[in-house]
Amino acid sequence: MYYWASKEWLPLLATDWSFQDGDIFQVTLRQGAKWSDGNEITSNDVMATFSCARLMAVTVWDYIDEVTAVDEYTVNFHMSVPSTVVERYVLKFNTLSAVDYGEWAAQSDDFFGGGGTLDDPEGKQLLDQFVKFRPENVIASGPFMFDVNSFTVSQNTLLKNEQAWNANDVKFDRIINYQGETSDITPVVLSKDVDYATHGFPPATVQQFLETPEIRVLRPPTYNGNCLYINYNTLGDVFGDKRVRQALAHAINREQNGTIALGDSGIAVQYMSGMSDIMIPEWLSEEDIASLNQYEYDVEKAAALLQEVGWTKEGETWKTPDGADAAWEIVFPAEYVDSAGCALDIVEQLGNFGIRLEPRAITYTQLIPDFDQGKFDFLVELWGATENPHPHFAFAHDLLLHNTQAIRNGGQGWGYPLVQETDALGEVDLEQLVIDSALGLDEEAQKANIGQIARAFNELLPAIPMYERYGANPAVEGVRVKAWPAEDDPILTNSPYGDGIPTMLLYTGRLEPV
Repeated sequence: MYYWASKEWLPLLATDWSFQDGDIFQVTLRQGAKWSDGNEITSNDVMATFSCARLMAVTVWDYIDEVTAVDEYTVNFHMSVPSTVVERYVLKFNTLSAVDYGEWAAQSDDFFGGGGTLDDPEGKQLLDQFVKFRPENVIASGPFMFDVNSFTVSQNTLLKNEQAWNANDVKFDRIINYQGETSDITPVVLSKDVDYATHGFPPATVQQFLETPEIRVLRPPTYNGNCLYINYNTLGDVFGDKRVRQALAHAINREQNGTIALGDSGIAVQYMSGMSDIMIPEWLSEEDIASLNQYEYDVEKAAALLQEVGWTKEGETWKTPDGADAAWEIVFPAEYVDSAGCALDIVEQLGNFGIRLEPRAITYTQLIPDFDQGKFDFLVELWGATENPHPHFAFAHDLLLHNTQAIRNGGQGWGYPLVQETDALGEVDLEQLVIDSALGLDEEAQKANIGQIARAFNELLPAIPMYERYGANPAVEGVRVKAWPAEDDPILTNSPYGDGIPTMLLYTGRLEPV
């Protein structure tokens, strides 16, 4: 696991790793580490793991083409596409036991070794069989293992794995995980039956936490937030000119939007680059930063931009160049109160400006399928990437995930063309820039591409980020946990969804019982 502030790894099953010879990433395993069944963890387990990962089309296989065991504790990953992101893909991937998964790994090796692909009927059949596989009792490598008899719809229990190499470092014997959306988890937090939660709690609920003795609220950055997306498949004629999107950015008070959605945890996006504002100083040059338009709230500027492209205003209503009323629908997930707050505030602000959006709440499980199928006019969904500290992943999410990737999977996505003409850079191929931003083993060289994407995104505004979400994470002290880290502790710069704060505190013995 990774410390985002110091940019250092917490070694777990691997004790050493490095890039070698330009196209090899080598990992050395911890000798003497054991599975919960008593077997030693070896390179055979790593080999089996990544053979299964290949069957699941895990992204790391876009960069590697072979995994080999050098010896019992050393594994080489050959990179067909050398990239610094391979390090994180490999080190963060959960290692599987060859006892459980060796048979599937062998089938995967035979299938791909024979020239098969997942597009083949045989590949689809093998994958379908694999995803249905359920081991009787998952063999664990870490300090906790599943209590399979405890699983219910609402919770499950993890028990101490005394075989784990770091079992003695962990000071708790049991963890209970609660499953549920914000409305389900709020009462168990207030009753102090939960010690930590990462849901998007609304400001009123956060205030309840703050007023409750023994509950602190931790606010780690998540490096993402909510964003306004436009369906260019149906609205490209109206919103294809970047000046219209720039007008929307000026017409919405993002500071107000973030506050309504998340209170003190919704911080207005400043640089509008498609990546977290926190990452800007590390990855962009001073020249790039100075060039970014911050799109301050300015309804007069917004109106002027619309008039430039032929919009007119009749009374309180804007009309598009073809004379139609500026009126559409905006979709958002009903269960996510922060997303709902964001969407409804956009409705109100743009309504006051003269653009009418009709809100439609849908269940969160339907939002992404509708996004990928292009079944919306406007839609509120996440921008940025909360699981990886490299900007490549933010741009891939913003520009590719529900766009070109959705199209390749048979959908329409939001249909934004990725070859664009810009004032700052001329013609840009955004997809190629995103791919190139992760290539090579020199991060300094990657920064040039990242700067270009940030400048292009800032000018084009294909989607309009609203706010950056910080946690509003209740942390109960003095009931089961003695204390949580101080607000200025560097670990609270970790993304809670990328390298989990409680997990790292547990593994290092910093989380102590009362």
